[in-house]
Amino acid sequence: MTLPPRRGRATAVTSAVDAFLAQPHTAVLTTLRPDGSPHLAPVRFTWDPRARLARVLTVRTTRKVRNVLAAPGARVGLCQVDGFRWVTLEGSAQVLDAPERVAEGVRRYAERYWSAPPAPPGRVVLEIAVDRVLSLNC
Repeated sequence: MTLPPRRGRATAVTSAVDAFLAQPHTAVLTTLRPDGSPHLAPVRFTWDPRARLARVLTVRTTRKVRNVLAAPGARVGLCQVDGFRWVTLEGSAQVLDAPERVAEGVRRYAERYWSAPPAPPGRVVLEIAVDRVLSLNC
């Protein structure tokens, strides 16, 4: 089961939400398995507010990647929590292995988390085109 594409205007992102998403926290990425059950994985990610794009560096063989590949254009959720503050980013995901896209993910990751990410074989970038933003206390 996949969720249908979201229609209509993208949800506005406030400066407080952008500031919260710039903090180097982890988040939980939710994808749907082919049987429709949710798969939740803690991840580090980056947020590009201008492009409304979240990026997760991972490996092609992970469950999250296999879930997205099984349903092209699949919708996913990414939720960052800190105490009683949280932001959820929702949107359509795609898996990319183009060197320039992975390199951009690596550059942004190193900037956000102050260190280079691991470089395992089969690394890809999961890009989420965010069209819905939910938050509390941000």
